[in-house]
Amino acid sequence: MKLRGRNSIAVAVAAVVAVQFITIIFWDVAAVVGMETGAFPKEALPTESGYLDIEGKSGARMFYAYYEAISPKKQLSDTPILLYLQGGPGCSDMIGNFYELGPWIASDSPDLGLNRNPAPWNRVFGLLFLDNPVGSGFSIAPSKEDIPTNEDEVAKDLYAALQAFFALNPLFRKRPFYVTGESYAGKFVPSLSLYMLNQLDNNGVLPLRLDGLAIGDGLVHPVVQVQSHASVAYAVGLIDAQEKKHLEALQQEAVNLTCQKKWHHAHIARNRVVKHLKDISGVATLYDIRRTVPYYTSKNGTKYLSLFVNQPAVKEALKVDGRIKWAACRRSVADRFGDDVMKSAKWKVEALVRRRPVLLYNGQFDLEDGVVSTESWISVLDWEGLDDFLASERSVWKVSTKLAGYVRSHSNLSHVVVARAGHLAPADQRLHTQIMIESWVSRGSPSTGSVVEPSGMNAA
Repeated sequence: MKLRGRNSIAVAVAAVVAVQFITIIFWDVAAVVGMETGAFPKEALPTESGYLDIEGKSGARMFYAYYEAISPKKQLSDTPILLYLQGGPGCSDMIGNFYELGPWIASDSPDLGLNRNPAPWNRVFGLLFLDNPVGSGFSIAPSKEDIPTNEDEVAKDLYAALQAFFALNPLFRKRPFYVTGESYAGKFVPSLSLYMLNQLDNNGVLPLRLDGLAIGDGLVHPVVQVQSHASVAYAVGLIDAQEKKHLEALQQEAVNLTCQKKWHHAHIARNRVVKHLKDISGVATLYDIRRTVPYYTSKNGTKYLSLFVNQPAVKEALKVDGRIKWAACRRSVADRFGDDVMKSAKWKVEALVRRRPVLLYNGQFDLEDGVVSTESWISVLDWEGLDDFLASERSVWKVSTKLAGYVRSHSNLSHVVVARAGHLAPADQRLHTQIMIESWVSRGSPSTGSVVEPSGMNAA
């Protein structure tokens, strides 16, 4: 891939890859820490964790876990912090932490231990997880009314939680800060990011720094994205022409209801599309059409992540309310967002891409919110840089001569396809997604006015 005069970045990334592979070899010698004794290993403890009060909601508290950078490239005061948000709505950030990109990954072995992640996202960055919205994971919502129902409420609660986090760590305020997330966080990420920018613009009290945002396999513009399922499923041989025609009719029903702003019924119609496609295709999950079992599920069908997180030793180590039974995703939270699902966050991305770097990435085999789904809504962005973005070269991305994916980038917008990955791309391709996020952040500082082009991800 051409570097357009940025060979120094290619050299830096190549060095990063070399260090990463050496680290992987070292960690493979003793990668598993069992919990037969019931004790959570000290080396796997978060730097800090606990609860953050949500201003304006008495008794509502958001659980957080923070992991400091393992090998920061700069002095800590200049080391970026990444916020990572799970989707759902109502899914816990402990999925991202203990299954995808945290420093330790839950094992599906009988001892329910931990494997050291050879490619965590906190290698050179601080990494913050928040169980969002309140009511998700270990977060506490005293009543149903405390659980948000729309993105404005989500953004306000997240901002309050971040203010509480930075109040505990006032020196962190000046560090570069990036908002990232996946799936339904395709709405959470731009909603929070725009709220943060508005606070900066309006001279809010102690405004928070925002350096960029990244969305993985996100639901952002549902009215367009819902129309991609039939054509993609047909193209990969999951349905035939007759089934494609029927699925397209179901998709159009969801579109029509969305255009009529019948949000609840549009949501039901979209669910009907997804359920019908899964039923007629016979796949284990639309999140990755290659899988024989869903994510964080053992071959025998055991939901091992829930078993791991609900261990008393894990709850004690994370400093959570031990009375809470952890669930990967909570229906009580998802039900509150019934009218939000089909509403678009595209206009927020349009406002943000003019001012901050935006990274969109997709796992190659995701059929829920995958490559075509994302490219469909990118193609209708109201953004002056769109034509040049679409005309730019889609380059092959390789790591150590191995295909890692594909990259298209122009100005503040970058889109990465992660090869051999599904909806939870960091779980499927740990090293490649780590290289992706590190390369993008290293080139994405808005304060420098640099063009955000993660083409430097290539390494020999």
